Amino acid sequence: MRESGKIILSFTVRITLYIALMVILNLVYMHDATHVTTTGKFGENSWTEILQEAFLFITGLVFIAIGRYDRELNSIANLVSVFFFMAFIREFNNQISYWPYLEIPLIILFLGLTFYNRTKLISSFLRLLNHRALAWLVIGFLITFVFSRLFGRTDFWKQLLENDYNRWAKNAAEEGIELLGYTLLFIGGVELLVEALKKKSSPQVN
Repeated sequence: MRESGKIILSFTVRITLYIALMVILNLVYMHDATHVTTTGKFGENSWTEILQEAFLFITGLVFIAIGRYDRELNSIANLVSVFFFMAFIREFNNQISYWPYLEIPLIILFLGLTFYNRTKLISSFLRLLNHRALAWLVIGFLITFVFSRLFGRTDFWKQLLENDYNRWAKNAAEEGIELLGYTLLFIGGVELLVEALKKKSSPQVN
């Protein structure tokens, strides 16, 4: 009974924190809707963009920690962390023209880790596929890297708004959805880290 209470309490605390996170996102959207930056509303210097970059970087760090605390996930977690750091640099594509050169060391690291951990990678990947936090990661990935790209197409917004087309409206929708996706990826990383920490403190529990 005591164990059930701990599980319910842990779930309630995490959900409460995630709700607070969604409220913060809404406050950020409202701020960017009422403030024009040098790149317009919801531009490269907006809070929305900055928060996207922050979530990518922090999620990369989270996956490094996951690999440290859960040895079975180590191989795949390290690769995922490199992926997030690559996405972090990619977000600066409109800020720095030389960003592709910053990606090269990470690509080399990604390939090197893949080769070095080649014997453990499949089992590590299967461990991730069987994890309940995978749903957060898959949904976040689909929202960020698939849906937001399609939803943010200029042709769609011109057809929708016609003579009332406004790029700021398009940016708000595309960047807002993208930030939501990054947030879900971050939550997925947190859920994995929580389980990794539990496993570390109770190695007898699978």
